[in-house]
Amino acid sequence: MGFIRKLPKGIKHSIWSVLDAAIYPVVYMATVPIMMRSMGLVTFGFWIVLTSLMTVLQLCNFNLGVTATRNVSYELANNNIERVKDIINSILQITGVLLLFVLLAGAFLSYAAVNNGWWGLNAMPVIGTSTCILLAAMMAGLKYFDQVFQSIIKAKEHFKMASILNIANRFSLLFINLYLAYNKYPVTVMLSANIAFITLYLIVQYFCIVRIMPFYKIGKVKERSLFKRLLNFSIWPWLQSLIIILTFQTDRFWVSTYAGLGEVSGYGLVSTMFNHIHMIFIAMAAWMLPRIASMTSKGEDPSRLYGLVRGGLFGIIVFSLIFFYFISPPLFRFWVGEETYKHMYVYIRAFVGFEIVFAHTIMPFFYLNAAGKEKLATKVTLLYCGTCYVLMIGGLMLFHSPEAMVTGMTIAMCVTMPIINCIVQKSMTNSYSLTNALLEMVPMYAAIVLIYNKMTWVYLILPLLILYFLWRFYLRNVFDNRLWNRVAST
Repeated sequence: MGFIRKLPKGIKHSIWSVLDAAIYPVVYMATVPIMMRSMGLVTFGFWIVLTSLMTVLQLCNFNLGVTATRNVSYELANNNIERVKDIINSILQITGVLLLFVLLAGAFLSYAAVNNGWWGLNAMPVIGTSTCILLAAMMAGLKYFDQVFQSIIKAKEHFKMASILNIANRFSLLFINLYLAYNKYPVTVMLSANIAFITLYLIVQYFCIVRIMPFYKIGKVKERSLFKRLLNFSIWPWLQSLIIILTFQTDRFWVSTYAGLGEVSGYGLVSTMFNHIHMIFIAMAAWMLPRIASMTSKGEDPSRLYGLVRGGLFGIIVFSLIFFYFISPPLFRFWVGEETYKHMYVYIRAFVGFEIVFAHTIMPFFYLNAAGKEKLATKVTLLYCGTCYVLMIGGLMLFHSPEAMVTGMTIAMCVTMPIINCIVQKSMTNSYSLTNALLEMVPMYAAIVLIYNKMTWVYLILPLLILYFLWRFYLRNVFDNRLWNRVAST
C-alpha cells in the first residue's frame, strides 16, 4: 500500500483500464457457447471471420488514437488550449475521410470475397453474405471515431470516464448480439443493430469530451499545417499497427483456407481469448503513454518510471499466465465441455507460450511512441513481426498444423525480444548489455518450457529458476522504496 500511495494516479488509471479490458472478455467468453449453439458452428465461424475483418480494416485508421493521445497530452502539459482544439478538429476531419475510404474498401470486398470464394465464403449458408461484409466495414469505420474519442479522454487522464464509457459500449453490443443470435435473427440484422447503437454511443462520447474540455467545440482548423504534422507523426504508429494486424490477425484467414471454417471456430475462439488477455496487459500500462509524453514535453527523464512499471507488469504477466495454464483444464471442461476442450487444448498451450514473450512488446511501444521515437518503434515492430510471419507460415507449410503456426511465432519472439530490449535500452540510456537482455528473458523461456514439459523433476527446478530471475531483473526494483520516492518526486 505504501508503494501504491506513491503513484496514486497511475495505480488508479491501471485499475480502471484493467476493469475495462478484463470484465468484458470474461462475460464474452461465458456467452460464447450460447452464441455457438444459437448460430451453428459454421455461421459462428463466419461471425469470427467478420470480426477479424473488422480488425484487419483497422489498418486504414492511421492509428489516430495514439496520435491524439500523444499530441493532446503534450500540448495540454504546456497549456496550449488553441493548439489542442485544432489538433482534435484536425484528427476528426481526417477520421471522416478515412471512414469514406473504408466504406469503399468494404464495397470491393463484399463483391470480390464472395464471387471469388475467398476464405470459403462461397459455400456459406448465410443469407446476404456480401451485405454482411459491407456492414462489417461500416462498423469498422465507425470504430475509428470511437478510438479517437477514447484517446482524447485518456489524454486528459480521465481513465475512469473512458473505461466506464467503453465498458457500457462493449457490454451493450454484446447483449444486443446475444439477444439477436439467441432469437435466430440473421447476421445482417445483428450488424445493422450494432451500427445503430454505436452511432448513438459516439454522440454520447462527444458530449463527454465537451464536459471535460469546456473550451473545445467543433470548428475549422486554424493552423492548416497541423494536418501535415499530425499525419507525419501518425504514419509511423499506423505502420506499426498495420504490420501487427497483418501479422497477428490474418492467421484466421490462413486457418480458414487450409483447415476450413469449422476449425476457425476452435482456433478463433482461443485466439480471440488471448487477444483480450493481451489487451488486459496493455491496459495495465496504458497510462504510461500520456504520462511519458507529458514528461518528455517538460524535459523530464522517464527511465526510472519505465523500469518500475515494466518490472511490475512482467511479474504479473508471467505468474498470471502460468496460473491460467494450469487451471485451464477444469475451467474449460466446465465451460465448453470435454469434447470441445480436447480440440482447444493444443491452442491454449500454444497461445500461453506465445503471450508470455509477446507481452514484452507492450512497454517498448508506449515508450518509443510517447518519447517521439516513432520511427525507431516502427523498425522494432517490423523486426519482430516480420520474423513471426516467416516462421508462422513456415510452421503451417512444414507441419500443416495451426498449432505449428503459433509455435513458429513463439520461437520468433524468443529470438527477437533480447534484440528489442537492447534497442530500447540504448535509446533510453545510450548504453546496453546484450548479456543482461538475454538473462532478462530467462524466466520467460523457462515458463514456456514449463508448460510444454512432461517430466516431474522439471516442475521442481524451473519454478525456482523463474522466481530467481524475475526477482533479479524485474521485481526487486518494484519493492525498492527509494526508487518509488525518486519517481514520485519527478
